[in-house]
Amino acid sequence: MKNPNALKWSDLRTGIFFIFGIGFAAYLGLVIGKNSNLFSGVTTVKILSRDVQSLAENNFVSVSGKKIGTVSKMNFVTHNDSLYVVADLRLKQEFAVLVTKDAKATIKSLGVLGDKYVDIKTGKGAPVADGDFITLTTEDGLANITSKASLTFEKINTMLDKLNNGKGMVGRLISDEKMGTELAETISSLKATTAELSSLSKKASHGNGLLPKLLNDKAMAKNTEETIEHLNLAASKTELLITKLNNDKGTLGQLSSNPALYNNLSRTLTSLDSVLVDLKAHPHRYVKISLF
Repeated sequence: MKNPNALKWSDLRTGIFFIFGIGFAAYLGLVIGKNSNLFSGVTTVKILSRDVQSLAENNFVSVSGKKIGTVSKMNFVTHNDSLYVVADLRLKQEFAVLVTKDAKATIKSLGVLGDKYVDIKTGKGAPVADGDFITLTTEDGLANITSKASLTFEKINTMLDKLNNGKGMVGRLISDEKMGTELAETISSLKATTAELSSLSKKASHGNGLLPKLLNDKAMAKNTEETIEHLNLAASKTELLITKLNNDKGTLGQLSSNPALYNNLSRTLTSLDSVLVDLKAHPHRYVKISLF
């Protein structure tokens, strides 16, 4: 007769499978929950930040967009009376050699409102060792973008208020019809002047007048330059002559500034003229011819 309290093989087999099932479920929980392989080697590096931007444990870590590990844990620390968060990054051993000591980590988002993750940009230094800290750089998050957008809209609204109230040059142009009309007329005049200058430039470049020849004919331009130099020299000499006349130096200067000398010279010329007239009329009075 069999003992009813004896352990049956079927019951033992069921218990063994149950224990293995619990162990396998625990393994899956660790793999899925920690987002890592339980049996692969890992290297842990750390980042330090005052604001981890809602980064959470089990979020993944990537290099150039490829997942290489997870955020294992996060703790508060105090340094120089300031509160910081230290996040441990568990990197798969096969990829840990890609992360260098001068690498830079950045907390990013999957989309605008997606989960946070840590992206690492490698450097050129030596590979990190277990427990090393790497530099964390900041990236504008949604809050910073929203803040900057709000500030921009505030500036735009202030500018629009000034325009509507006629403040500044642009505001006056918008609100003052007379000024706007005058500006339009000025612009129209400038356009007409520009067109005339353009036409004049074309004529000067391709016309048949003196100016195009001076611009395009080098020989004529040289002759004109020499003529101008001669005229300048003549003008200088004329100016010098006038200066001497004004300074009462020389006969011409005395004649222009001394009335007595001028009158005497005038009387002398008149007398000489009378003598010449009488000489022509009665030459025998002044010339005597003797043959012997």
